[in-house]
Amino acid sequence: MNAGQEPISPPYELPSRPRSVVVVGAGPSGLAVARELERAGHRVTVLEERDTVAGKCRSVDIDGLGYDLGGHICTSRYERTARLVTELGLKTERTSRYRVLDVEAGTASRQPMAFLRDEAFGRYRALRGREFPRIAEPGLAHSARALAAPVCEWIAEHGLESMAESFGTGYTAAGYGYLDDDVPALYFVKYAEMTGLLSPRPELLGHAGAFTVVGGFGGLWQRVAEELKDVRCGVRVRSVVRGPDGVRVRTDSGGVDADDLVLAVPVDRILPVLDASDDERDLAGRVRTHAYHTTVATAPGLPEDAFYFLNGHTASRSATGHCVSYHHRYPGSEVRTFYSYGRPGDVAAQLKDDVERLGGRLAGVHGRHEWAFMPHFGSADLADGALDRLDALQGRDRTYHVGGLPAFELIECTVAHAQDLARRHFPPVDGTLIPQ
Repeated sequence: MNAGQEPISPPYELPSRPRSVVVVGAGPSGLAVARELERAGHRVTVLEERDTVAGKCRSVDIDGLGYDLGGHICTSRYERTARLVTELGLKTERTSRYRVLDVEAGTASRQPMAFLRDEAFGRYRALRGREFPRIAEPGLAHSARALAAPVCEWIAEHGLESMAESFGTGYTAAGYGYLDDDVPALYFVKYAEMTGLLSPRPELLGHAGAFTVVGGFGGLWQRVAEELKDVRCGVRVRSVVRGPDGVRVRTDSGGVDADDLVLAVPVDRILPVLDASDDERDLAGRVRTHAYHTTVATAPGLPEDAFYFLNGHTASRSATGHCVSYHHRYPGSEVRTFYSYGRPGDVAAQLKDDVERLGGRLAGVHGRHEWAFMPHFGSADLADGALDRLDALQGRDRTYHVGGLPAFELIECTVAHAQDLARRHFPPVDGTLIPQ
């Protein structure tokens, strides 16, 4: 529990019987909420459209080595994830070092961290304490209105240019957008807080810096799924009907009846099959995402042994389509994971040019993966209370929302929010002992 955070208490009496819950989506948030519900004595069915679990944390195996397609970096702020890793007995390792790679000069350097040393950091801490003191807590609604302005305007208003210099390159490289677009400051500030660089905590799981799961981060979520009683992959939801007596989910392999529904996918994605209310339809129409891509490819001749942020391609959205970062994880291997924004055709065409400009050669592509990444609301919608409205939907029509939209598209954020939602709305069945 974070300092100053109130303990979670159940809003009603403990139930005398377990509830049945269907969870749609087997990414980290869906699996985390399902695990919490089962540990509390409830019956859970998880439905996943893809043929495997882990969502944006999937890993692939190439020549016996695990490569992460999406989220996999943990920092000293990832306390819930670390607890999960420990409970499941998984091994962790330090992540590759981070370097900023100058596209024109071809030289690599450390990330600039002037913000942590100049007077702007003190002004930021005062601003945080005054206007958004709960930013590090699970969820986003508590800080949304205070940080609704577009990030570029917010940075200029508060004189935090050094914060942009220190965190902007990593923020863009990670898929959260460019600092010159209209993404609200809320998401940039949440990202900066979760890097661990603004926290006094020196280490987590024995790692003084960022860490990850040995063999691929997807292994963590596969282990979580193996613990659960009923996870069904390759299942397409055809319709969701909610009524006073429960929820009926029709799939291409049959129907599932439950007391409650947890949506671990953004409301805009489930909307076509949901018996949606006017509020749900309106909020779904306001959700935005980034077209973000991961390409796993063999590319010899590039700088090695680091996670590289490509400085020339992260400064402005005018660079959309170019590679914004790549990861070389395993010494001795020429396989790298590349990350880009844009349309699939543009990304494929420009990756070859980007690799060649850096002195390398695109020798072969093992796979391309497109994500509708970082579901979020725009500045005007945040100022009008879109996240408050989403929070108000929790429990209405027997439905609950977890995932990146209410929590922010970072693993620790989605896991913490999902766990807290389960504990708040689904207290343990009488007599159930929850492991500590």
